Amino acid sequence: AHLASLIRAERPATDPTSRTSAMLDDSRDGRGHRVVDAHTRALVEPSSDVIAASTSDPKEDLRLERARASFNSRELEVLLAGGKDNYKLRQRIASVMTTNEAFSKRGKYFDERDELYERTLRMYLALPSAVASMNEKEPIAVARIMRELIDEPGGLDLHLGMFIPTIQGQGDEEQRKYWIPKCVKLECVGTYAQTELGHGTYLRGLETTATYDEEREEFVVHSPTLTSTKWWPGGLGKTSTHAVVMARLFTKGVDHGVHPFVVQIRDNKTHEPLPGCTIGDIGNKMGYNAVDNGFLRFDHVRVPRRAMLMGHSKVERDGTYVPAPVAKVSYGTMVFIRSDIVMNAALYMKKAVTIAIRYNLVRRQSNADEVTGMECQVIDYQHSQRTLFPILAKAFAFHCTSDYMRRMYFEFQRDSREKKDFSALPELHATSSGLKAYCSWATKDAIEACRLTCGGHGYMNLAGFGTTLATYAPNVTYEGDNNVLCLQTARYLLKAQRKMLNGQPPVDALRYLDGASSRSALALGASLRDEKAILDAYAHRAWRLVTEASKVTGDLSPDEAMRVHMVQWIGAAKAHCAFVVMYNFVLAYDETRSRVSAETLNVLHRLVCLHGLCGMDDTMGEFLEDGHIDGEQAAEIRQEIFKLLSEIRPDAAALVDSFGLHDYFLNSALGAKDGDVYRRLYEEVQAAPFNRKHTPPGYTELLQPKLSRGNFGVSKL
Repeated sequence: AHLASLIRAERPATDPTSRTSAMLDDSRDGRGHRVVDAHTRALVEPSSDVIAASTSDPKEDLRLERARASFNSRELEVLLAGGKDNYKLRQRIASVMTTNEAFSKRGKYFDERDELYERTLRMYLALPSAVASMNEKEPIAVARIMRELIDEPGGLDLHLGMFIPTIQGQGDEEQRKYWIPKCVKLECVGTYAQTELGHGTYLRGLETTATYDEEREEFVVHSPTLTSTKWWPGGLGKTSTHAVVMARLFTKGVDHGVHPFVVQIRDNKTHEPLPGCTIGDIGNKMGYNAVDNGFLRFDHVRVPRRAMLMGHSKVERDGTYVPAPVAKVSYGTMVFIRSDIVMNAALYMKKAVTIAIRYNLVRRQSNADEVTGMECQVIDYQHSQRTLFPILAKAFAFHCTSDYMRRMYFEFQRDSREKKDFSALPELHATSSGLKAYCSWATKDAIEACRLTCGGHGYMNLAGFGTTLATYAPNVTYEGDNNVLCLQTARYLLKAQRKMLNGQPPVDALRYLDGASSRSALALGASLRDEKAILDAYAHRAWRLVTEASKVTGDLSPDEAMRVHMVQWIGAAKAHCAFVVMYNFVLAYDETRSRVSAETLNVLHRLVCLHGLCGMDDTMGEFLEDGHIDGEQAAEIRQEIFKLLSEIRPDAAALVDSFGLHDYFLNSALGAKDGDVYRRLYEEVQAAPFNRKHTPPGYTELLQPKLSRGNFGVSKL
């Protein structure tokens, strides 16, 4: 009541907040620009000079940072790109995309969902002509890089990323010849319908059925329960005309498990759902909203026998089921996607740390220099370095690991197709599962950590962190819950150790299971910058955790062991994945010795050591637990990290430059290569739709009736 009376009270005749007549002056020149009188300008000029004297130019700051580098960033950029040809190809592609209006990202951060969907779809549809215009030797590689630079999954994402690869990998030759040309010409748009309302990670629990009708030589695809509704497939909500549907195959009353079927779900002429198909969009998500994730139900939908992809398993005309030569070979698409997630983890970690480091290099805050008056660059605060430089090092480690994962997957593809050799599938499945979990967890956390180092400006969409996190975060939960995927790796570790105890040697990445010394090489006098000694410490931890989990497991079956001792086995799987990442980083460093200058090699060595030592410091309890190192050595490791941070500091700008991430891809006001942060922020918000007029939405009915009662004339004070 008291507040209401204050609102109703009349304003005093003299309002201390009123502006004087001089302040209300709005003189304009012939071009409409406001004119400030000479007296006012002269009065303010000395105080402006004081501020300007202690203000730095962020572009100049970043230029000076690059000049400090101890190595040639271009040399490292070429190496990371895979050679000069790949480096030049990426430059040409970026040039094409930044000069083609169809790929413009201007105003993207202010788009509503329908605008973002349309913008992204337009970009994807422009890809074929853009690729063709370049006339490169490998158009598929060009298209892949262009999709990477677009950096926005859209309605066609699963068509390109899962629908086509599934047909390619699991269809027979006849099916590939029929479907792939149609896919490439966009005569159909496909999605991959696996996840259901009631099941995601547990594939054997999927409830959609495909029952074979021998009389008509057709399958009947059906959603028998509410929880069998397909839920989440990208492109399903509005875009797709077809879907690879993962369904339980039933022939002659026998359940043969989950198999892939190509099913048309919308009419190609009208885009209306076909009879028996109920389809829609699942609504806005926390992010990822250029993708029309959808739902799909089947009501006794008939499809031809050849709708089943028969590259591995098949059903004869009479209903006889012919199984795949190797169990779970039909999981190939999932393995591909998980491998792809590992590869993308490196890319998005690079993106986040590039934005954050560039901004931290030009942002100045507090602790002004007594002589120049310049405030301290944020990157010079040790906490910023301890946050960002380990992420920088991990991005390099993930890059090396993604190369390993890529080679592993494509070698399996080649051997399984040409030689019918599926022997590498268990290791590939276990490795891709564990690394998908390990890398996606780390990358999600790294993006947010990078944002936090950028203060309030990092929270703006224009910074690029929001969309990067929203786009990347689903990696943690799609294509398998990460904890469950760790158990897939753990199950493989348990089986491998049991085989080793029976005399079967493990694969290279598991040789640590042979046993390890109870004291570390670091404790026995090895240098804290001996990367092999650091790797040995990672191997010892993995060996210990796997061995201890195996002991408590006893004779339990792998499935029972994972259920009863789940937490312990997840820990063992994480330790194994950390070892695999460190192993590949050290291996890549060794292979690089003869390919780069001594200066570049020195920088890479610091990154290898920083990654290894920070990984130990962050999980020190696991190394201290069995006395592998002691408290004194733990303190020495921490001090060595601080030394490495100070040594890496002069190379920070050059190191993120070496990632070769184009401004078009970064799409960040904070992370652009020229460092002109504040101008970009100011100019880009001028074009925001919310700034098109000065009155806010609802002004006439909500604010104007109240504000118009105010009388702010010339003050009499």
